[in-house]
Amino acid sequence: MLARSLTIWSLAWLAVGCATPREPDPWEPMNRRVFAFNEAVDRHALEPVARGWDFLLPEVAQTGIQNFFDNLGMPVILLNDVLQAKPRAVGWDLLRIFYNTTFGLGGFIDVATRVEIPRNDEDFGQTLGYWGVPPGPYLVVPLLGPYTLRDGAGGVADAFSAPHSWFIPIWASVGLTSVDLLNLRAIFLEEIAENRADAFDYYVFVRNAYLQNRRARVADRTDSTVLEQDEAEDLYYFDDEEEWEDEGLESGDYDLEEPGAGADAEAQEGDRVGSEPGEEEVAP
Repeated sequence: MLARSLTIWSLAWLAVGCATPREPDPWEPMNRRVFAFNEAVDRHALEPVARGWDFLLPEVAQTGIQNFFDNLGMPVILLNDVLQAKPRAVGWDLLRIFYNTTFGLGGFIDVATRVEIPRNDEDFGQTLGYWGVPPGPYLVVPLLGPYTLRDGAGGVADAFSAPHSWFIPIWASVGLTSVDLLNLRAIFLEEIAENRADAFDYYVFVRNAYLQNRRARVADRTDSTVLEQDEAEDLYYFDDEEEWEDEGLESGDYDLEEPGAGADAEAQEGDRVGSEPGEEEVAP
């Protein structure tokens, strides 16, 4: 009943935005403002605390905490395996829960990976996509980050279906989520800093990386496979080609030669002028 209600809810909301595969971000002006707000919160609040967390906790402790939260979320993954009619994944995930909970000290040690039990990663947003629900427009949520409307509905379902949330007060659930987020932010400190420094437009980088990752996970493929099968879709693309044409920057007009390369080529061409094939220079 819950799955049916959320499916109907997400389909109704998909009509709000006119997203297409080539224009997945019809709400970009609003999303950019929310993204800027989230970036400010991250830079001035979350990142400094995460750096302190990273300084105090060794890498092995951070990995153990991440393993614990991964194991805590396994029942939700298992449920979505069932909803997607994947019996093989159900079997592997039952084994993973058993090994990590019993032999892995409640999940702090990832014993299942050491004995080569495959890791699955499913959520209700992927389940909706598996059964044909389109992603809908891209949306940046304050403090929570990027979603599509389909994934937002899926996130609500996942939150309510997590077994541990049924037995602990809401403040404890919020505390656990905060620790998980803080630990993850500490783990990815360097990677996020590098992406910010290297990205031409960090908003576009995050948006396209998120959409490609979600498309890959719904299709049970790797990001690289999706990129290979997409039709010449760059991580950065410009919707308004007229701006390029106005400045004479149409495709084929780019001069990618290194500085001085043109002059060197002209000099070499000049050396060849007047020389016939087979002629040799005569020393004075």
